[in-house]
Amino acid sequence: VVDAKNLRFQLNRHRDSSSFPEAFLQIAFADVVILNKVDLVSQEQSEGALEELENEIHSINSLANIIRSIRCEVDLSQILNRQAYDATHATHLEALLEESKSLSSGDLHDSGVCTLCINQTEAVDLHKVRLWIEEILWDKKYGMDVYRCKAVLRVGNSDQLHTLQAVREIYEIVPTRQWRNEEKQMNRIVFIGHNLDENILIDTFRGCI
Repeated sequence: VVDAKNLRFQLNRHRDSSSFPEAFLQIAFADVVILNKVDLVSQEQSEGALEELENEIHSINSLANIIRSIRCEVDLSQILNRQAYDATHATHLEALLEESKSLSSGDLHDSGVCTLCINQTEAVDLHKVRLWIEEILWDKKYGMDVYRCKAVLRVGNSDQLHTLQAVREIYEIVPTRQWRNEEKQMNRIVFIGHNLDENILIDTFRGCI
């Protein structure tokens, strides 16, 4: 839950601090962000102000679903039992990745907390992908602090679409379903974190082919 009236102030606090405000981390890890007290914003500013806040949230975590609310009144079905980490719940993940595929380093938030998406058409070696993601998440080899990662993978010698989901050092790669005939088989990977380097991620991922 974020306070629509005070969110921008909370996000701007990092400019005067050596650490990140809690708001950044909460947004980065969230599957759903409730933008509360929208009535207070709309009373003083235009509708465009809420859209700007939503854009700022998505610049940190493009995968988060944003729900506007007043006094935290929301439909519980929108936030409970979402199966966000259920391997069988791949359709929603694929849709989110499709929406995020145009992201690049141009979407960096000035805090350094951002979302990056890399796309690759060639099939990958699953063992190499595991080594690659472990170097990033476990060894911090490239100095990047990854909060979350979600991906659809095209694995060589397999007709199965694989999904990757990670939170901090914990990750899972599983086959979820067969690729459909009309689908373009490719890898789409979204990283949410701090000090992400798009060039390093792209170059090192090519080593998984």
